[in-house]
Amino acid sequence: MFKSMILATTIVATGVIGASAADPIIYTQPAPVVTSSTFDWDRFYIGLSAGGMNDGTQYFGVGGLAGLNMQSGDWVFGLEVQGTAYYDGGVYSGALYDVFGRAGYLVAPEALLYATGGVVFNNSGNTFAGIGGGIEFAVHDNVTFGGEYTYITDGGGTNGHVFDAKMRWYFN
Repeated sequence: MFKSMILATTIVATGVIGASAADPIIYTQPAPVVTSSTFDWDRFYIGLSAGGMNDGTQYFGVGGLAGLNMQSGDWVFGLEVQGTAYYDGGVYSGALYDVFGRAGYLVAPEALLYATGGVVFNNSGNTFAGIGGGIEFAVHDNVTFGGEYTYITDGGGTNGHVFDAKMRWYFN
């Protein structure tokens, strides 16, 4: 009887092992999805701006801009030109034209915190100095949104504060 139990156990074990060898179980993992979470800041761009200026009177402004950035690690340096038409109560009151340098640091791959400074001209031929800063967020492979503040002065008592919302389209 003991021999019969050993023989039965051997037959059952051999059948189970043989069955698993004939039908191997293969575990597969899906291929990883590779997405890039970093924005390429090292490009040419064009954009739109809208905002306000206050030099004792409040104005609403809309404009266009263009620029070029150069990225080195987490640092971004660039040059931007902008023209903005200002309105007081719906009536055109003049324009400002900026030529600014930018220097910024990527606080995240899609977020640039920057300082800016340069020269501002108005349509009357006056020249001003401008200094400010802003933040820009990448929301798509080629699109950013941001906000910027600029303090402008002619050094002789004429001062202004400019607040802009900006949208930029980057090109490869």
